Amino acid sequence: MPKDIKYEEKKFSGVRQLLSDFNEEAYKMPNVVGLIEADITDAREIIKEYEKKSGKRISFTGWVAKCVAQGVSEHKRLNAFVKGKKKLIVFEHIDISVMVERKTSSGKDVAINHVIRETELKDVKEISEEIRELQLKVVQEKDQLVRGASKYLYFYFLIPKFIRRLIVRKLLKNPFYVQRTAGTVGITSLGMHGKNLTAWAIPFGIKTLNIAVAGIGERYKRIDGKPVFREILFMTFLVNHNIVDGAPATRFISRTVELMENAYGLEEL
Repeated sequence: MPKDIKYEEKKFSGVRQLLSDFNEEAYKMPNVVGLIEADITDAREIIKEYEKKSGKRISFTGWVAKCVAQGVSEHKRLNAFVKGKKKLIVFEHIDISVMVERKTSSGKDVAINHVIRETELKDVKEISEEIRELQLKVVQEKDQLVRGASKYLYFYFLIPKFIRRLIVRKLLKNPFYVQRTAGTVGITSLGMHGKNLTAWAIPFGIKTLNIAVAGIGERYKRIDGKPVFREILFMTFLVNHNIVDGAPATRFISRTVELMENAYGLEEL
């Protein structure tokens, strides 16, 4: 090691190594990518007004999840997984996984995967409360893993890397394992971590549908003949092309954007 260069050496944790195994397999998924914009001005105004009057927070990611769940409920092919070579498993309920950032006992921020079960049956307030409760809990870094998996981590890394990848590949091809541990639809929200992030993000995806919610920007739109500023949300949709063709995927995305632009799920506020 060089003696004339200042540096800090840290351990690459077992958690990160395991996640890297999953990420490298997810990278191979046959996904089609769509970069989408949605006008969320009306929805944001409703949320801000409700929070001002009630003093209660509404999770923006939770609201996006509600809109996505409704879109998927109308296009169930997005909630399906291949099993073996000739079967397709279509789950009845839409379980959406979101990343919730929480503090460890040492004060470190870690992103924890949380699955909102039966998202289509919950309202925006219920989803928001569920997410907020999780954010208040103190966790350990190992909690980034599937519950119960951390106790096997030591033995996992005694296995040669190529065998580990075979194990991960087999797990990801089991729709019931994916549904149980990571839900049926994935949403990654990046905009909450950076202000003025007017860009798209390309996520990894182990499900048929994965969505990255990036930043919010401002654009001029002509309404009633007048140019006005509108808030635009930048989103990326990853769809497994082995399961969903382009036309139904486009109809689903169009419907989801329509729901968001009409402030779906916020009527109760």
